[in-house]
Amino acid sequence: MKLILFLTLLISSMNANALLINTSVTKLDNQQYQADYQIYNNTQTAVDGMIVYFQFGLFDNLTLLHSPAEWDVFVAPAQDIFGWQEDGFADALALSSPLQVGETLNGLSFVFDWAGKSEFISTTQRFETYDANTFDVTSEGSYQLRFAQSVSAPTSVLFFIALVGLLNMLYKGRPGNSHLAKLSGKCASKQAQGVAA
Repeated sequence: MKLILFLTLLISSMNANALLINTSVTKLDNQQYQADYQIYNNTQTAVDGMIVYFQFGLFDNLTLLHSPAEWDVFVAPAQDIFGWQEDGFADALALSSPLQVGETLNGLSFVFDWAGKSEFISTTQRFETYDANTFDVTSEGSYQLRFAQSVSAPTSVLFFIALVGLLNMLYKGRPGNSHLAKLSGKCASKQAQGVAA
């Protein structure tokens, strides 16, 4: 019975497909940020409509900076409507050709003010895809909206050199472990010394 359950879970996980969303967030000003989206269709059908949600209380002054060619993007900021706190959203609709399976959609960018209490590091955003003919939701999920991770080359090289130096010092501290000491003859011999009687 456990084997059947395991095989069922294994097969279902092999067929799991999703819309993959990568983001790159850049700080523009004190509380203003730019978010660039790259969307990869790893589902089993084409995507012709998509909504990305911007949580009420975290995102303010949401505006569209760039939209992909042949996509119509409508932006609605987060609002408090008669006491109902509504999330903001960006609704993207393919005008001529949808995002086909295996294709990537680039060029979607927004500018927003971060209204969270702490400094922006990352947050989870919800999304939905829908059929543009029926407006039925075809998939939904969430992803991490976060800063782009960049490493400065000179800093990483200096870190690597320091790490190799530290490891070498630790390795040299052990008797008989230094290759340089062995070459120069300064290392104590590991052979047993006999005592003459």
